Amino acid sequence: MSDTFLRQLFDAAQRGDGDAIGTILDIFKPMIYKNSCINGSFDCDCFQELCIKFIHCIKKFKFTNISDITKYFG
Repeated sequence: MSDTFLRQLFDAAQRGDGDAIGTILDIFKPMIYKNSCINGSFDCDCFQELCIKFIHCIKKFKFTNISDITKYFG
């Protein structure tokens, strides 16, 4: 995924584009899933709360450097 594409997705998401928000959520879903495990078991309530918080953060995120985001996925 190119830095330009990710930046365009975030710009669209911050303008309220639901498809862009969904795409970003799909990109980061493995990380959210991993952080939804409590004591070795998946917690669906935690996953849902993390997804809601992540969407909120997408809308508030300010780019200072594209590497702020791209370092979290390969």
